[in-house]
Amino acid sequence: MTSNVITIAGHSVTPVTLTQAIEHFLQRKRLRNAALNTLVAYAGDLQDFADYATTQGVELIGLVGERLVGRWLDRLGHRGLSPRSQARKLTVLRQLVLHSIREGWLSHDPTKDDNVHFVQLPKIAPELQPLLAMMDALPTRTPQDLRDRAMLRLTLDAALRVGDLTGLDVPNPARPAFNTVDLTRCEVRTLGKGRKPAVVPINKRSAEWLADWLRVRDRMAREGEAAIFVSNRGTRITRQQIHNRVRQLGEQHGMPGLHPHLLRHRRVGDVVEQLGLEAGQHLARHRSKSTTASVYGSQAAAVVRHVLRERADLDARRVG
Repeated sequence: MTSNVITIAGHSVTPVTLTQAIEHFLQRKRLRNAALNTLVAYAGDLQDFADYATTQGVELIGLVGERLVGRWLDRLGHRGLSPRSQARKLTVLRQLVLHSIREGWLSHDPTKDDNVHFVQLPKIAPELQPLLAMMDALPTRTPQDLRDRAMLRLTLDAALRVGDLTGLDVPNPARPAFNTVDLTRCEVRTLGKGRKPAVVPINKRSAEWLADWLRVRDRMAREGEAAIFVSNRGTRITRQQIHNRVRQLGEQHGMPGLHPHLLRHRRVGDVVEQLGLEAGQHLARHRSKSTTASVYGSQAAAVVRHVLRERADLDARRVG
């Protein structure tokens, strides 16, 4: 990419366009194994900023200033985006800015004085027993019924993210051993965030429900389709289709607002309560224990309190 310097309105800038900078940034992320869903989301957020900058007559990354960033954030608010969505877009833009500064295309940080504040409400997942009862009550008459039942059960048991679920393929010796399920060993093998491999156990019943679906999968799947879970069109099911289906099933069984991440949240939270933070981190596949603690800290604290009461009672070792 060119490094020549030009002068525009008295400012010396590198003639790198916003589009070029975004493409270079995303390529760097791709080379460092960023997940496809992350790349797609980043591209959308950055293109939104680039489109707005173009309407303001700014096409070079070196000409991006504080006023432009501030006006873009104002525009996001006027469009009705939530503070959380605005904060996410600003975070992505900051990453592009830092990348551009490192590459020498930008001499300052036009995002440094901008912040979007929002209150993150705690996730409240349904209790485990009602979730299991809902799944037990699902019909098994059609291939779609068996797909839905296996899909929900696997999401809950293995605490899968939606991206994990959509990425699962039918076991095939000719393909890599990850992003699939080993029914013999009762294991889900995933490549999660950052394409980090992980093996998560599931129980026998979950494996049986998945086997029930696989026996009828060919009635729905198109020829040559590798995905374990397919849509009614026979192609790999999408994230939005899973969200829609889980919401519909939740509404039918008295759980309005149910979505796949709540299944993951309930499962990890229960494991933390029963086995502690380290086991929860393993199941959640968090890179850092602090991430698990920030989300499931109250459950972890409850475990510690229980252990203290049971095993470190003040009077337990008193003699006489």
